[in-house]
Amino acid sequence: MRKLSLVRNIPLLIGGSFILLLLLGSILYGLFSDPQEPQKVLLDENNRAIALAPFPPSLKFPLGSDLDGNNFVLKILEGAKFTIGLSILIAFLRMIVSFVGGYVLYLLPSYFRRILDGLANALHYAPVTIFTYVLIAPVIISFSWSYDTVTKIVFPVLVLIFVSVPVLSIYIQNELHLIAKREFIESAKVMGGSRLRIFRKHMAPFLYPKLFVVFIQQVGQVLIVFAHLGLLNVFIGGSDVRILEYDYDTGEATIAVFSMSNEWAGLIGQNFQYISSFPWMVLAPVTAFALTILAVNCVVYGLTNRYTYRRRRKRTSESITHHVIREDSFYMKSL
Repeated sequence: MRKLSLVRNIPLLIGGSFILLLLLGSILYGLFSDPQEPQKVLLDENNRAIALAPFPPSLKFPLGSDLDGNNFVLKILEGAKFTIGLSILIAFLRMIVSFVGGYVLYLLPSYFRRILDGLANALHYAPVTIFTYVLIAPVIISFSWSYDTVTKIVFPVLVLIFVSVPVLSIYIQNELHLIAKREFIESAKVMGGSRLRIFRKHMAPFLYPKLFVVFIQQVGQVLIVFAHLGLLNVFIGGSDVRILEYDYDTGEATIAVFSMSNEWAGLIGQNFQYISSFPWMVLAPVTAFALTILAVNCVVYGLTNRYTYRRRRKRTSESITHHVIREDSFYMKSL
């Protein structure tokens, strides 16, 4: 019955299939595709030039091409594993660290919890993108010459993980506190169950489904932050700063930031200057972001509906059982 309910959950099926197929296609493309020389000039049958890169969307280039003639469909497919893979990794590590932090907060006295609640609630209104940019920009842009490639990739990932840990830890602590108020938890404490056993046997089954939904939501939030940072020329998948021109009179250099992995935020940022002349160079990665975030929201919607349906069904069965018991007891009394 569970498998059948999952198949009937259309939003969950569509969203999950889209993300899974895109991620697997990107991995397989990176493993088995042969790199080809970009085609900067289109030739007709007589080998005469008819168009120069970047090419607009057409049958040959469904999403257009970049300045070097690279097909944007292939660039987006190549960058999908970095964009989606990093967002899943960051969301997963957020949940792991926040889970530990939330459990530690749950064990603290109520006085400390109230203080931390007030501090964490203030972070709900903090602009996450700007806060993240201020921390990451010195490593990625300002002093990028003094850091190696590994640092440019690992440090932004760590910032994106820990920037949301306080809020998520408070959420998990509040959920644990609500679960602890249930009657069967009090009964387990009276019967002498240890904290670890009560958590594993009684609290975890109620907590894990909610945490899984929050994990999927975090994947969508990380993708949105990726897109915002891309407009600020901060590329999470690694960036390369190149000097385009150097003015010997003033000593100023004209620099440009390029994505090292074709991740979608990098494609938006490095091509944003061409949005008026060649809009498809920005619309292609923006469309990929929009469809993936929509797929993530479909998964969240499907999981939430399934979780709500199961809770209602459980309450209905409990009320029917209670009603039957009352009728049986009345029948026994009448006898």
